[in-house]
Amino acid sequence: MLYTQRMVLTLVIACLVVLPTLGKPVTVMSYNVENMFDVFDDPYTEDEGTDVKKRSEIVTIAKAIALADADVVVFQELENEHMLQGMVDTFLADKGYKYIACQRTNSGRGINLGVISKLPIKRLTSHRFKTLTHPDAPDRAWKFARDAMQVTIDVDGQELHLFNVHLKSNSSRPGDTNSALWRTSEAMGLKSLIRDIVKKDPNALVVALGDFNSNIETRPEQDRPWPATAYLRKAEDDGTQLLNDAHGEIKDYNARITIPGSGKYPPAIFDYIYASPKLHTMLVKDSAKVINDKQLTGGSDHYPVYATYDIK
Repeated sequence: MLYTQRMVLTLVIACLVVLPTLGKPVTVMSYNVENMFDVFDDPYTEDEGTDVKKRSEIVTIAKAIALADADVVVFQELENEHMLQGMVDTFLADKGYKYIACQRTNSGRGINLGVISKLPIKRLTSHRFKTLTHPDAPDRAWKFARDAMQVTIDVDGQELHLFNVHLKSNSSRPGDTNSALWRTSEAMGLKSLIRDIVKKDPNALVVALGDFNSNIETRPEQDRPWPATAYLRKAEDDGTQLLNDAHGEIKDYNARITIPGSGKYPPAIFDYIYASPKLHTMLVKDSAKVINDKQLTGGSDHYPVYATYDIK
């Protein structure tokens, strides 16, 4: 009997040695839902010129979310938490989104940032009052045009930090053509927040996702400052890569387009998912997608993006 127990124990130990570390696939998604406003006027924001979101558009948005079956979805251009709660209760009731939140931003017209999650939300952190600077404008300072909404998710005891961002639009400001300085100062501020987390813990799981209002570029033109996305992709001083593009495996530019184009913008890539070094190693191959099916994109002027990470 003792001999049998020893044999069993030996087999168990052997299995523990050879079995791979199990992971938990977590899909994250970002969606700029284009002015998701309700029928009520908010007297404290300049929303009078914004149309109420049509029910048919909300239905289409919900269909895209259901297709991706994401565990966590972050939203831009959202008016309030009630819009998310209503969409989930009416069209996504069976999908398990038990955690729903929205945070006010610096937007004067009331476009805010929100999140729905199947996984527990541990905390929300706002960075809307962070002071932002740019080396090309030493006498100026900014705040985030909206915010860098930090959502900390509990993944089986591990913390996953999501930064939901909506960087400054391309509208010009005095001395800042196309708001390039402001937007890049936001990218610098965002990157510094993530750098601080990773510096403290190199294995930290961090992802920045949202509408970056900056087309995909790797370096600046000589006659202008760094574009926001180019700065985010820029390697650190020691040559390491802090932020890694989940959709970088998609080489076809047209397949990555998230702004189909209108009178305001030509077709462009504005929406991204950037992961910290450790999290990027967990990216599931071919999981990064852009939903550009015409039947699923009528709810917004943006296409949603998502990716899956196998969190060990």
